Amino acid sequence: MKKILICGDSFAADWTVKYPGQGWPNMLACDHLVTNLAQAGCGEYKIYLQLCSVDLGQFDGIVVSHTSANRIHVQKHPIHDQDPLHGHSDLIYTDIKEHVKKHRSLNCIIDFYENYFDLDHAKFMHGLICEKIADRLEEFSGPVLHMANIHWSDLYQFDHMLNFEHLFHSHRGLMNHYDHTGNLIIYQKVSEFFQNTD
Repeated sequence: MKKILICGDSFAADWTVKYPGQGWPNMLACDHLVTNLAQAGCGEYKIYLQLCSVDLGQFDGIVVSHTSANRIHVQKHPIHDQDPLHGHSDLIYTDIKEHVKKHRSLNCIIDFYENYFDLDHAKFMHGLICEKIADRLEEFSGPVLHMANIHWSDLYQFDHMLNFEHLFHSHRGLMNHYDHTGNLIIYQKVSEFFQNTD
């Protein structure tokens, strides 16, 4: 049994704070002592802050689930700030677009995304934060597994990275965005990684 730290976005968060069931982080917690700091909807900067909030030396392994470059950091989300799962969310276009009919005040955010948002700049800033994450993890002597669930080939490349984009498209569901089979596959891949680094 290892002490494992999980940081990241909704693909790694503990969804049991809002929904019944078991996602892959909960499955992993049946085998290891898991500290899960991941937060649904958070951007890469908040993932970096998660890693800075703890003494990494107290863990045997780390999992970092990375997120989209399209997220805009906010201290307080205009819709989700009271939600137990998404309370620390950052802005992303698809989410705001979905809620704009009920919340007209969000039109200014839609206007920004549609007329002013610069994706190249966002990817550049995302890359700089990923570099800071890599720097933070350099002091950690144990195994680190990075993962993504989105198209990642044009973003920062970490060592030991798994991309579950194909799995996300074929096994979408209600727990960590996956169905039971998808969560089981991720759990097995993560477990294998830590078994192979003994």
